[in-house]
Amino acid sequence: MLTVAQAFEQFMQNLELHAGEDREAKRQERNVFDAVRRHLGPRESILSGSYGRSTAIRPLHDIDLFLIFTAAASGTGEAVGPEAFLKRVKQALEQEFPGKQARLQNRSVNIEFSGTGIGFDVVPALEDPRRQGIYWIPDVRKGDWIQSNPRKHLEACDAANARVTHRLKPLIKALKRWNQLQGKPVPSFLLEVMAYKGIDSFQSDERLSVYAQGLAHLFQFMSGHILDQWPEPAGLGPPVNSGVGQTNLLQGQQRISGAARRAAQALELERVGNMAGANALWRELLGTDYPGR
Repeated sequence: MLTVAQAFEQFMQNLELHAGEDREAKRQERNVFDAVRRHLGPRESILSGSYGRSTAIRPLHDIDLFLIFTAAASGTGEAVGPEAFLKRVKQALEQEFPGKQARLQNRSVNIEFSGTGIGFDVVPALEDPRRQGIYWIPDVRKGDWIQSNPRKHLEACDAANARVTHRLKPLIKALKRWNQLQGKPVPSFLLEVMAYKGIDSFQSDERLSVYAQGLAHLFQFMSGHILDQWPEPAGLGPPVNSGVGQTNLLQGQQRISGAARRAAQALELERVGNMAGANALWRELLGTDYPGR
């Protein structure tokens, strides 16, 4: 019979990307960058989002690819609006990958590759000529460009992870698996940003699994704070939860509160030595990647 600590170690390993997935993602990333460069001339690319921050879980699906352009232009010299720029990225991708249907999104263009199941959310970013490290990305719903800096997002994630001896990123992955099984009631990036703050108040009991305690703590923290205003980590764009409706946030809070209760029950079972019962509860929450016995 596995202890809860042993089961969590196996579970965390089961969420990790396979080496082949990682290699294929990087190969396809280069292909996508080269495809857009031939038409619009981006200067460089940044693998951003959860993949770039090493908080993605398998199976790997959409990867955020930040394409940096040196001026507010389409690649032909004239300035264009946010939606028009996205449409030019879409056109470039479809010309380079015949038979693929690229899809316009609010701030990106999505293209999927059926052979691997990996897709890319391509985010065109205009480099601010006056402020280093600041980029302008399209927001179709706003009809305007908004500021962003994915490198600052990575720094915030890495700093929070370092404060708890590099245990936060595995916990974020566990949260994402739970969220996925629930039908993603909470936006993934909002989960991450709440975790950066929530982990600071975590205190562990050496008698219990540190991952189990950390996850239970984050569920409890998030249930009480998901309705708060959550600033964008780079301090540039709108709040992370600004585009999420109040009804959706309340539904997310309800799901998280339920998970917090079940996690607390699992901790109590572990505390009295009932490893089978505790592991069964965690498996209910986290799915079949969590060992059954």
